[in-house]
Amino acid sequence: MSYIEKLELKINASGEDPAFSGGATDEVIREFEKALGVKFPESYVEFLKKYGALSFAGDTYYGITKGGVDAVAIPSVAFATKSARADGDADDSMIVVKASGYGPIYSIDTSVIGESGEPVIVETKPSFKRTKEKNIIYHSFQGFFSDMVGQAIKEL
Repeated sequence: MSYIEKLELKINASGEDPAFSGGATDEVIREFEKALGVKFPESYVEFLKKYGALSFAGDTYYGITKGGVDAVAIPSVAFATKSARADGDADDSMIVVKASGYGPIYSIDTSVIGESGEPVIVETKPSFKRTKEKNIIYHSFQGFFSDMVGQAIKEL
């Protein structure tokens, strides 16, 4: 059973009603990778194929939405990443997957490979524009997403 299937069981058992955009195809995923100039790690691809984008227990995880690569709103990963890059809140190696309002941004950093063999998840503060400081918080999207969902379920 994949990590996404295990999380789906926990999400469904939580009693919360998740909202998601619907799974993406390989072709659409490749379009998003091309538009952002990065290759998505396999654990993020699994998320995209299952959910597209997901809102669960007050958290939103950015991904592929019906608006495609030209979407103009969150939770589109293309919109979030392009906007953050244009504003200086992310560099060209980063894929923005979650934000916390006016606080930190969480991104897949394709320039650093973690212990899992996949790109790491970094947390950046609003000061990233000036400092370019990245804090590695997980060694894969799988670890990040699994922990965030698990934490949200505990807080319900």
